[in-house]
Amino acid sequence: MTTAIPCKLIALWLAACLLTVGCGKKGSSGRDIELLTQSPWKYEKAGFDSDDDGVFDALDPRIAGCEKDDAVVFNPDGSGTLDEGAIKCRVAEPGSLPFMWAFQNNDSTLYFQDQYFTVKTLSRERLEIFADQNLGGVTTRYVIVFRH
Repeated sequence: MTTAIPCKLIALWLAACLLTVGCGKKGSSGRDIELLTQSPWKYEKAGFDSDDDGVFDALDPRIAGCEKDDAVVFNPDGSGTLDEGAIKCRVAEPGSLPFMWAFQNNDSTLYFQDQYFTVKTLSRERLEIFADQNLGGVTTRYVIVFRH
């Protein structure tokens, strides 16, 4: 019986260590979470920048149209809400949709809208993210710019 007690203590210690490591805000500075969650974001523009020169080759017409007034709310707990503004894309859809988000790789990657985006800029006024996509054998960059 004397060997059972140390084994139980070791198992309990290992479980506590795993919980401590697993529940931490891994990959985030905390500062970026504060910047991201401070207030709702509005779309400024989105589109393709195939040569990564900062000039959009083609704008996403949804962002220029019905999604322009949408508000994207990131909550500190990793949940979020996409609130449609006065201009609805589809009248039959609900006015808001929930989503999950997460920072990864020391805040350089943002999981959002079921996709991983590289964070180019995150400041009090601006959030710019991008994802490289392969379209028909050609890699192109899709960029989303938000503002407060």
